[in-house]
Parts: sequence; C-alpha cells; structure tokens
Amino acid sequence: MFRWLHDSHKAVYTVSVAAELLGCHPRTLRIYEEVGLIHPRRTKKNYRLYSQHDLALIKRICALMEEKSLNLSGIKALFDMANCFDIEVERMLDKMLKLTDY
Repeated sequence: MFRWLHDSHKAVYTVSVAAELLGCHPRTLRIYEEVGLIHPRRTKKNYRLYSQHDLALIKRICALMEEKSLNLSGIKALFDMANCFDIEVERMLDKMLKLTDY
C-alpha cells in the first residue's frame, strides 16, 4: 500500500526542499544538472523533482569535491567512465577511493 515510501528512486523533493536537506543553494543543484552530473525528474510543468537516490548522489559529489579535491569536470569524467564501462558509479567510486586512501 505505501510502497512509494520506501522507493529511493521516487522523485518527491522540489529543488528548494532538496537544497535545504543537503545544506546547499538551489543554484548548486542546477549547476550539477547543467554539467550533467545529475538528472532530476521533471513534472509536466517542468519543475525539477529529486529522489532519495539523487540526494545520495549529490552528497557523494560534494564529498568527492571536499575530500578528494575533485572539480566538477573530474567528477563528470569519473561518471562518464563508469557509464562507458557499464560499471555502477557508486561501486567504482568506492573502489577508487579505497585505492587512494593510505
């Protein structure tokens, strides 16, 4: 009955709510979309909607920027490489981060 409550891919957060939950500015989320790092769903009126999965990905992007000093182009290249080799982005990043941790 309430399956949507547990669906992490269900897009339910508007850009302002997502930004507040993440502690960033809504423009930041728009920039991530412009670069091609995230792809929020759109409503019929073209409003962006974010899912829990999107929020987790954005947190990962922020962590890569802060902890590994990657810029958006570097993160985009990682994501593109994962897609090129049909590797799950999260798994690839976890493995890469383990290799760079000393």
